[in-house]
Amino acid sequence: MNEEIYIFCPDCRGKFEVVREDIVEGEVLECSLCGAEIEIVQEDPTKIKLLTEEEED
Repeated sequence: MNEEIYIFCPDCRGKFEVVREDIVEGEVLECSLCGAEIEIVQEDPTKIKLLTEEEED
């Protein structure tokens, strides 16, 4: 069974679910509420940061 965890979007502050297996350092997730791109900085404990357009280049 896939364990789901909650992530709080640093942009809209909304809470959305992510499958634990998708939490991989360097992975970029999309907020299901506002569409912001969020990078996984650290897996355990989970640390994230909002990607800006400058960082995507």
